[in-house]
Amino acid sequence: MEKSAAKKALLIMTVLLLTLSLGVILFGCNDFGALDEINGGEDGKISSSQNPSSEKTTYNSYTVTTEVGTPSEVYTEYSDMVADVVNTVVVVYVKTSSDSDWVSNGAGVFYGDATDSEGNKATLIITCCHVIDSATEVLVAINTGDTDPSNDRQEVAEVVGMDDVSDVAVLKIDGEYDIAKLRNTDEAPIALGEKATAIGNPLGAGISVTQGIISGTSKSVSMDGITMTLLQTDAAVNGGNSGGALFDAQGYLIGMVNAKSSGENIEGMGYAIPVYDVIYNANSLISTSGNPEYSGLGYIDGEIRLGATFALLNAAQVSANFPSIPSTPDEGEYYYYVNSSASEMSAYGSIAKSGQAGAMAGNIIKSVTVNGETKTFNESFQLEDLLNSVRIGDTVTFNLIVRERHSVGIFQTYYTYSESTSNVTMYQYVYGGAIAS
Repeated sequence: MEKSAAKKALLIMTVLLLTLSLGVILFGCNDFGALDEINGGEDGKISSSQNPSSEKTTYNSYTVTTEVGTPSEVYTEYSDMVADVVNTVVVVYVKTSSDSDWVSNGAGVFYGDATDSEGNKATLIITCCHVIDSATEVLVAINTGDTDPSNDRQEVAEVVGMDDVSDVAVLKIDGEYDIAKLRNTDEAPIALGEKATAIGNPLGAGISVTQGIISGTSKSVSMDGITMTLLQTDAAVNGGNSGGALFDAQGYLIGMVNAKSSGENIEGMGYAIPVYDVIYNANSLISTSGNPEYSGLGYIDGEIRLGATFALLNAAQVSANFPSIPSTPDEGEYYYYVNSSASEMSAYGSIAKSGQAGAMAGNIIKSVTVNGETKTFNESFQLEDLLNSVRIGDTVTFNLIVRERHSVGIFQTYYTYSESTSNVTMYQYVYGGAIAS
Protein backbone atom coordinates (compact mmCIF):
# COMPACT_ATOMS: atom_id res chain seq x y z
CA MET A 1 0.00 0.00 0.00
CA GLU A 2 1.31 3.49 -0.81
CA LYS A 3 2.47 5.44 2.23
CA SER A 4 0.14 8.18 3.53
CA ALA A 5 1.29 11.45 5.09
CA ALA A 6 -0.42 10.60 8.35
CA LYS A 7 1.22 7.17 8.77
CA LYS A 8 4.90 6.79 8.14
CA ALA A 9 5.48 5.05 10.97
CA LEU A 10 12.27 -13.86 8.47
CA LEU A 11 21.48 -23.28 2.43
CA ILE A 12 19.21 -23.46 -0.35
CA MET A 13 15.49 -23.61 -1.09
CA THR A 14 14.84 -26.99 0.40
CA VAL A 15 13.54 -27.90 3.83
CA LEU A 16 16.48 -28.59 6.11
CA LEU A 17 16.06 -31.12 8.94
CA LEU A 18 18.24 -31.15 12.02
CA THR A 19 19.15 -34.74 12.88
CA LEU A 20 19.00 -34.31 16.63
CA SER A 21 16.39 -35.28 19.21
CA LEU A 22 14.27 -32.38 17.96
CA GLY A 23 13.67 -31.77 14.28
CA VAL A 24 14.21 -28.09 13.47
CA ILE A 25 12.94 -27.05 10.08
CA LEU A 26 14.31 -24.03 8.30
CA PHE A 27 11.26 -22.87 6.40
CA GLY A 28 11.50 -22.64 2.66
CA CYS A 29 9.95 -23.70 -0.59
CA ASN A 30 6.19 -23.95 -0.98
CA ASP A 31 4.93 -25.13 -4.35
CA PHE A 32 1.31 -24.14 -5.07
CA GLY A 33 0.83 -27.45 -6.87
CA ALA A 34 1.89 -29.52 -3.88
CA LEU A 35 0.69 -27.71 -0.78
CA ASP A 36 -1.10 -30.80 0.50
CA GLU A 37 2.23 -32.60 0.51
CA ILE A 38 3.91 -30.21 2.86
CA ASN A 39 3.91 -32.11 6.22
CA GLY A 40 20.07 0.40 13.24
CA GLY A 41 22.17 3.14 12.65
CA GLU A 42 22.04 6.27 14.82
CA ASP A 43 18.60 7.86 14.86
CA GLY A 44 17.32 5.03 12.68
CA LYS A 45 19.41 6.10 9.71
CA ILE A 46 22.08 4.22 7.82
CA SER A 47 23.77 5.34 4.66
CA SER A 48 25.30 3.12 2.06
CA SER A 49 27.95 5.78 1.82
CA GLN A 50 29.03 5.17 5.42
CA ASN A 51 31.98 2.82 5.12
CA PRO A 52 32.46 0.08 7.72
CA SER A 53 36.16 0.72 7.13
CA SER A 54 37.74 3.98 6.01
CA GLU A 55 39.99 1.96 3.69
CA LYS A 56 37.01 0.72 1.65
CA THR A 57 35.61 2.37 -1.46
CA THR A 58 31.95 3.41 -1.43
CA TYR A 59 29.81 2.43 -4.42
CA ASN A 60 26.22 3.18 -3.48
CA SER A 61 24.95 6.58 -2.46
CA TYR A 62 21.56 6.20 -0.85
CA THR A 63 20.41 6.76 2.69
CA VAL A 64 18.00 4.46 4.48
CA THR A 65 15.70 5.62 7.25
CA THR A 66 14.20 3.08 9.64
CA GLU A 67 11.77 3.52 12.51
CA VAL A 68 13.31 2.31 15.75
CA GLY A 69 11.43 3.09 18.94
CA THR A 70 10.04 2.03 22.29
CA PRO A 71 6.47 0.68 22.49
CA SER A 72 4.05 3.12 24.05
CA GLU A 73 0.62 2.91 22.42
CA VAL A 74 -1.83 0.48 24.02
CA TYR A 75 -4.39 -1.02 21.66
CA THR A 76 -7.85 -1.63 23.07
CA GLU A 77 -8.61 -4.04 20.23
CA TYR A 78 -6.17 -6.66 18.97
CA SER A 79 -7.58 -6.29 15.49
CA ASP A 80 -6.60 -2.62 15.45
CA MET A 81 -2.95 -3.50 16.03
CA VAL A 82 -3.07 -6.12 13.27
CA ALA A 83 -4.65 -3.64 10.88
CA ASP A 84 -1.85 -1.17 11.54
CA VAL A 85 0.98 -3.62 10.76
CA VAL A 86 -0.33 -6.22 8.31
CA ASN A 87 0.52 -4.16 5.23
CA THR A 88 4.18 -4.00 6.27
CA VAL A 89 4.45 -7.74 5.51
CA VAL A 90 4.82 -8.99 1.91
CA VAL A 91 4.70 -12.35 0.14
CA VAL A 92 7.99 -13.35 -1.54
CA TYR A 93 8.03 -15.29 -4.83
CA VAL A 94 11.14 -16.68 -6.50
CA LYS A 95 12.28 -18.19 -9.77
CA THR A 96 15.19 -20.62 -9.70
CA SER A 97 15.82 -20.43 -13.47
CA SER A 98 14.74 -18.21 -16.33
CA ASP A 99 12.15 -20.73 -17.55
CA SER A 100 10.81 -21.89 -14.15
CA ASP A 101 7.48 -20.86 -12.64
CA TRP A 102 7.17 -18.37 -9.83
CA VAL A 103 7.07 -20.14 -6.44
CA SER A 104 5.62 -18.62 -3.28
CA ASN A 105 8.61 -19.14 -1.05
CA GLY A 106 8.15 -17.10 2.10
CA ALA A 107 7.49 -13.61 3.35
CA GLY A 108 9.29 -10.34 3.99
CA VAL A 109 8.92 -7.15 6.01
CA PHE A 110 9.23 -3.54 4.84
CA TYR A 111 12.34 -2.38 6.70
CA GLY A 112 13.29 1.15 5.69
CA ASP A 113 12.90 4.06 3.27
CA ALA A 114 15.75 4.51 0.79
CA THR A 115 16.58 7.76 -0.99
CA ASP A 116 19.37 8.02 -3.56
CA SER A 117 21.50 11.06 -4.33
CA GLU A 118 19.01 12.20 -6.99
CA GLY A 119 16.03 11.98 -4.67
CA ASN A 120 14.60 8.76 -6.09
CA LYS A 121 12.59 6.79 -3.55
CA ALA A 122 12.76 3.06 -2.82
CA THR A 123 11.86 0.76 0.06
CA LEU A 124 14.03 -1.98 1.57
CA ILE A 125 12.60 -5.36 2.58
CA ILE A 126 14.10 -7.84 5.03
CA THR A 127 13.59 -11.57 4.59
CA CYS A 128 15.46 -14.79 5.36
CA CYS A 129 18.49 -15.68 3.30
CA HIS A 130 17.22 -19.23 2.82
CA VAL A 131 14.06 -17.86 1.20
CA ILE A 132 15.91 -16.30 -1.73
CA ASP A 133 19.44 -17.72 -1.82
CA SER A 134 18.85 -19.94 -4.88
CA ALA A 135 16.69 -17.43 -6.73
CA THR A 136 17.49 -16.04 -10.16
CA GLU A 137 14.61 -13.57 -9.80
CA VAL A 138 12.60 -12.31 -6.83
CA LEU A 139 9.09 -10.86 -6.83
CA VAL A 140 7.12 -9.46 -3.89
CA ALA A 141 3.35 -9.16 -3.56
CA ILE A 142 2.17 -6.13 -1.58
CA ASN A 143 -1.21 -5.90 0.11
CA THR A 144 -3.20 -3.03 -1.39
CA GLY A 145 -5.52 -2.66 1.57
CA ASP A 146 -8.22 -5.26 0.97
CA THR A 147 -8.65 -8.94 1.76
CA ASP A 148 -8.46 -10.15 -1.84
CA PRO A 149 -4.90 -11.37 -2.60
CA SER A 150 -5.63 -11.19 -6.33
CA ASN A 151 -5.53 -7.42 -5.97
CA ASP A 152 -2.03 -7.41 -4.44
CA ARG A 153 0.52 -5.24 -6.17
CA GLN A 154 3.52 -7.16 -7.53
CA GLU A 155 6.99 -5.71 -7.84
CA VAL A 156 10.28 -7.21 -9.01
CA ALA A 157 12.85 -6.92 -6.22
CA GLU A 158 16.59 -6.34 -6.36
CA VAL A 159 18.80 -8.30 -3.96
CA VAL A 160 20.87 -5.87 -1.90
CA GLY A 161 22.71 -8.60 0.01
CA MET A 162 22.31 -11.78 2.04
CA ASP A 163 24.15 -13.81 4.65
CA ASP A 164 23.51 -17.50 5.37
CA VAL A 165 25.01 -17.54 8.88
CA SER A 166 22.68 -14.85 10.20
CA ASP A 167 19.95 -15.98 7.71
CA VAL A 168 19.21 -12.33 6.90
CA ALA A 169 18.70 -10.90 3.41
CA VAL A 170 17.77 -7.43 2.15
CA LEU A 171 15.73 -6.66 -0.97
CA LYS A 172 14.90 -3.31 -2.61
CA ILE A 173 11.90 -2.20 -4.65
CA ASP A 174 11.05 1.18 -6.16
CA GLY A 175 8.49 3.41 -4.48
CA GLU A 176 7.44 4.22 -0.94
CA TYR A 177 5.53 1.86 1.35
CA ASP A 178 4.57 1.62 5.01
CA ILE A 179 7.59 0.34 6.92
CA ALA A 180 7.56 -1.68 10.14
CA LYS A 181 8.37 -0.08 13.46
CA LEU A 182 11.46 -1.76 14.95
CA ARG A 183 11.58 -2.22 18.70
CA ASN A 184 14.48 -0.65 20.56
CA THR A 185 15.37 -3.64 22.74
CA ASP A 186 18.01 -1.68 24.66
CA GLU A 187 15.24 0.44 26.15
CA ALA A 188 12.56 -2.26 26.06
CA PRO A 189 14.10 -5.75 26.31
CA ILE A 190 12.01 -8.62 24.95
CA ALA A 191 10.34 -10.30 27.92
CA LEU A 192 9.49 -13.93 28.54
CA GLY A 193 5.74 -14.41 28.35
CA GLU A 194 4.88 -11.21 26.47
CA LYS A 195 2.38 -11.43 23.62
CA ALA A 196 3.67 -12.10 20.12
CA THR A 197 1.95 -12.02 16.73
CA ALA A 198 3.33 -13.83 13.68
CA ILE A 199 2.35 -12.55 10.25
CA GLY A 200 3.63 -14.43 7.22
CA ASN A 201 2.79 -16.62 4.23
CA PRO A 202 2.25 -20.13 5.68
CA LEU A 203 2.13 -22.89 3.07
CA GLY A 204 2.16 -20.29 0.33
CA ALA A 205 -1.49 -19.48 1.00
CA GLY A 206 -0.99 -15.73 1.46
CA ILE A 207 -0.73 -13.39 4.41
CA SER A 208 -2.19 -14.76 7.66
CA VAL A 209 -1.99 -13.89 11.35
CA THR A 210 -1.38 -16.08 14.43
CA GLN A 211 -0.97 -15.09 18.07
CA GLY A 212 1.02 -16.49 20.98
CA ILE A 213 3.65 -15.48 23.51
CA ILE A 214 7.41 -15.32 23.73
CA SER A 215 8.31 -18.78 25.09
CA GLY A 216 12.06 -18.16 25.23
CA THR A 217 14.23 -15.11 24.72
CA SER A 218 17.60 -16.77 24.03
CA LYS A 219 17.35 -20.28 22.62
CA SER A 220 20.42 -21.92 21.02
CA VAL A 221 19.26 -23.73 17.88
CA SER A 222 21.47 -25.62 15.39
CA MET A 223 20.46 -25.95 11.74
CA ASP A 224 22.55 -27.24 8.86
CA GLY A 225 25.75 -26.88 10.88
CA ILE A 226 25.00 -23.29 11.95
CA THR A 227 24.09 -22.42 15.56
CA MET A 228 21.83 -19.41 16.10
CA THR A 229 20.47 -17.71 19.22
CA LEU A 230 16.76 -17.19 18.57
CA LEU A 231 13.49 -16.12 20.13
CA GLN A 232 11.03 -18.95 20.75
CA THR A 233 7.28 -18.51 20.35
CA ASP A 234 4.19 -20.70 20.55
CA ALA A 235 2.46 -18.64 17.84
CA ALA A 236 1.63 -21.08 15.04
CA VAL A 237 4.18 -20.91 12.22
CA ASN A 238 4.60 -23.18 9.21
CA GLY A 239 6.56 -23.47 5.99
CA GLY A 240 6.29 -20.10 4.22
CA ASN A 241 6.40 -18.06 7.44
CA SER A 242 10.15 -17.63 6.90
CA GLY A 243 11.06 -14.00 6.50
CA GLY A 244 7.77 -12.92 8.01
CA ALA A 245 7.25 -10.78 11.06
CA LEU A 246 6.96 -11.39 14.79
CA PHE A 247 5.34 -8.33 16.34
CA ASP A 248 4.81 -7.34 19.97
CA ALA A 249 1.45 -6.25 21.41
CA GLN A 250 2.07 -2.64 20.36
CA GLY A 251 2.89 -3.52 16.74
CA TYR A 252 6.69 -3.23 16.98
CA LEU A 253 8.81 -5.78 15.14
CA ILE A 254 10.65 -7.97 17.65
CA GLY A 255 11.80 -10.78 15.35
CA MET A 256 11.84 -12.36 11.90
CA VAL A 257 10.46 -15.92 11.77
CA ASN A 258 12.90 -18.48 10.38
CA ALA A 259 12.40 -21.94 11.94
CA LYS A 260 10.26 -24.35 13.93
CA SER A 261 10.72 -27.61 15.80
CA SER A 262 8.90 -30.46 14.12
CA GLY A 263 8.12 -33.97 15.28
CA GLU A 264 5.36 -36.35 16.30
CA ASN A 265 5.31 -35.14 19.91
CA ILE A 266 6.29 -31.50 19.28
CA GLU A 267 3.85 -28.63 19.15
CA GLY A 268 4.10 -24.86 19.32
CA MET A 269 7.86 -24.35 19.07
CA GLY A 270 8.55 -21.66 16.52
CA TYR A 271 11.68 -19.51 16.29
CA ALA A 272 12.56 -16.03 15.13
CA ILE A 273 15.75 -14.03 14.65
CA PRO A 274 15.71 -11.26 17.30
CA VAL A 275 15.17 -7.80 15.88
CA TYR A 276 18.50 -6.51 17.22
CA ASP A 277 20.34 -9.17 15.18
CA VAL A 278 18.19 -8.41 12.15
CA ILE A 279 19.00 -4.70 12.38
CA TYR A 280 22.75 -5.25 12.78
CA ASN A 281 23.01 -7.67 9.85
CA ALA A 282 20.61 -5.81 7.57
CA ASN A 283 22.47 -2.54 8.10
CA SER A 284 25.78 -4.30 7.39
CA LEU A 285 24.43 -5.67 4.11
CA ILE A 286 23.08 -2.25 3.13
CA SER A 287 26.23 -0.29 3.94
CA THR A 288 28.56 -2.60 1.97
CA SER A 289 26.46 -3.19 -1.14
CA GLY A 290 27.28 -1.99 -4.64
CA ASN A 291 30.86 -3.15 -5.17
CA PRO A 292 31.00 -4.66 -8.71
CA GLU A 293 33.81 -6.97 -7.55
CA TYR A 294 31.13 -8.75 -5.52
CA SER A 295 28.33 -8.46 -8.11
CA GLY A 296 27.00 -5.53 -6.09
CA LEU A 297 26.00 -7.74 -3.16
CA GLY A 298 26.32 -6.47 0.40
CA TYR A 299 28.17 -8.49 3.00
CA ILE A 300 28.95 -8.70 6.70
CA ASP A 301 32.13 -6.68 7.06
CA GLY A 302 35.09 -8.70 8.31
CA GLU A 303 33.52 -12.10 7.69
CA ILE A 304 35.96 -14.77 6.44
CA ARG A 305 35.03 -18.06 4.80
CA LEU A 306 37.18 -20.65 3.06
CA GLY A 307 34.38 -21.28 0.57
CA ALA A 308 34.51 -25.09 0.60
CA THR A 309 33.02 -28.01 2.51
CA PHE A 310 35.11 -30.25 4.75
CA ALA A 311 34.89 -33.59 6.55
CA LEU A 312 36.46 -33.87 10.01
CA LEU A 313 38.14 -37.30 10.35
CA ASN A 314 39.77 -39.15 13.23
CA ALA A 315 42.56 -41.74 12.78
CA ALA A 316 40.19 -44.67 12.21
CA GLN A 317 38.18 -42.72 9.65
CA VAL A 318 41.31 -41.61 7.81
CA SER A 319 42.58 -45.19 7.61
CA ALA A 320 39.20 -46.52 6.44
CA ASN A 321 38.74 -43.90 3.72
CA PHE A 322 42.33 -43.52 2.52
CA PRO A 323 44.05 -46.95 2.41
CA SER A 324 47.86 -46.81 2.33
CA ILE A 325 47.97 -43.20 3.54
CA PRO A 326 51.40 -42.66 5.13
CA SER A 327 50.19 -40.98 8.33
CA THR A 328 47.06 -40.62 10.44
CA PRO A 329 46.12 -38.17 13.22
CA ASP A 330 47.44 -38.81 16.72
CA GLU A 331 44.96 -39.77 19.42
CA GLY A 332 42.63 -36.86 20.15
CA GLU A 333 43.54 -35.13 16.90
CA TYR A 334 41.88 -34.86 13.49
CA TYR A 335 42.52 -34.30 9.80
CA TYR A 336 40.20 -32.44 7.44
CA TYR A 337 39.25 -33.78 4.03
CA VAL A 338 38.44 -31.05 1.47
CA ASN A 339 35.13 -32.34 0.22
CA SER A 340 34.55 -29.79 -2.55
CA SER A 341 35.81 -30.01 -6.09
CA ALA A 342 37.46 -26.86 -7.43
CA SER A 343 34.33 -25.97 -9.41
CA GLU A 344 32.13 -26.28 -6.31
CA MET A 345 34.07 -23.73 -4.27
CA SER A 346 32.70 -20.24 -3.86
CA ALA A 347 34.46 -17.66 -5.99
CA TYR A 348 34.40 -15.34 -2.97
CA GLY A 349 35.84 -17.86 -0.53
CA SER A 350 39.45 -17.35 0.50
CA ILE A 351 40.63 -20.61 -1.09
CA ALA A 352 39.36 -19.74 -4.57
CA LYS A 353 40.32 -16.06 -4.33
CA SER A 354 43.87 -17.13 -3.41
CA GLY A 355 44.01 -19.34 -6.52
CA GLN A 356 44.28 -22.49 -4.41
CA ALA A 357 41.03 -24.28 -5.32
CA GLY A 358 42.77 -26.84 -7.54
CA ALA A 359 45.59 -27.37 -5.07
CA MET A 360 43.31 -28.12 -2.14
CA ALA A 361 40.27 -29.85 -3.68
CA GLY A 362 40.03 -33.54 -2.75
CA ASN A 363 43.10 -33.44 -0.53
CA ILE A 364 43.67 -33.75 3.22
CA ILE A 365 44.61 -30.99 5.66
CA LYS A 366 47.01 -32.23 8.37
CA SER A 367 47.58 -28.93 10.12
CA VAL A 368 47.86 -25.19 9.57
CA THR A 369 50.67 -22.71 10.11
CA VAL A 370 49.74 -19.21 11.28
CA ASN A 371 52.33 -16.56 12.09
CA GLY A 372 55.05 -19.20 12.11
CA GLU A 373 53.20 -21.49 14.53
CA THR A 374 51.98 -24.88 13.30
CA LYS A 375 48.72 -26.09 14.86
CA THR A 376 47.04 -29.49 14.62
CA PHE A 377 43.29 -29.99 14.90
CA ASN A 378 41.70 -31.26 18.12
CA GLU A 379 38.62 -30.70 20.26
CA SER A 380 39.71 -27.17 21.17
CA PHE A 381 41.08 -26.05 17.78
CA GLN A 382 39.23 -26.67 14.54
CA LEU A 383 38.72 -24.76 11.30
CA GLU A 384 36.05 -22.57 12.87
CA ASP A 385 38.51 -21.54 15.60
CA LEU A 386 41.12 -20.80 12.94
CA LEU A 387 38.78 -18.45 11.08
CA ASN A 388 37.85 -16.70 14.33
CA SER A 389 41.52 -16.05 15.08
CA VAL A 390 42.62 -14.48 11.79
CA ARG A 391 41.88 -11.21 10.04
CA ILE A 392 41.35 -10.20 6.45
CA GLY A 393 44.76 -9.97 4.79
CA ASP A 394 46.39 -12.66 6.95
CA THR A 395 47.96 -15.65 5.20
CA VAL A 396 47.47 -19.20 6.47
CA THR A 397 49.59 -22.12 5.29
CA PHE A 398 47.60 -25.34 4.94
CA ASN A 399 49.82 -28.39 5.36
CA LEU A 400 48.38 -31.03 3.02
CA ILE A 401 48.52 -34.69 2.19
CA VAL A 402 47.94 -34.73 -1.57
CA ARG A 403 46.26 -37.73 -3.18
CA GLU A 404 47.10 -38.74 -6.74
CA ARG A 405 44.98 -41.30 -8.57
CA HIS A 406 46.61 -43.88 -10.84
CA SER A 407 45.02 -46.38 -13.22
CA VAL A 408 46.23 -49.87 -14.05
CA GLY A 409 44.48 -51.14 -17.11
CA ILE A 410 40.78 -50.40 -17.35
CA PHE A 411 39.40 -51.47 -13.98
CA GLN A 412 42.16 -51.10 -11.38
CA THR A 413 43.08 -47.87 -9.63
CA TYR A 414 45.34 -46.97 -6.73
CA TYR A 415 46.47 -43.79 -4.96
CA THR A 416 49.83 -42.39 -4.00
CA TYR A 417 50.34 -39.68 -1.39
CA SER A 418 52.73 -36.78 -1.03
CA GLU A 419 52.99 -33.80 1.28
CA SER A 420 52.54 -30.22 0.11
CA THR A 421 51.55 -26.77 1.36
CA SER A 422 49.00 -24.25 0.16
CA ASN A 423 49.16 -20.59 1.15
CA VAL A 424 45.71 -19.03 1.47
CA THR A 425 45.14 -15.32 2.04
CA MET A 426 42.07 -14.43 4.08
CA TYR A 427 39.60 -12.38 2.03
CA GLN A 428 36.29 -10.68 2.74
CA TYR A 429 33.51 -13.21 2.13
CA VAL A 430 30.37 -12.33 0.18
CA TYR A 431 27.50 -14.80 0.27
CA GLY A 432 25.61 -15.47 -2.94
CA GLY A 433 28.48 -14.90 -5.33
CA ALA A 434 29.26 -16.89 -8.44
CA ILE A 435 30.80 -20.36 -8.36
CA ALA A 436 34.50 -20.52 -9.10
CA SER A 437 35.46 -22.15 -12.39
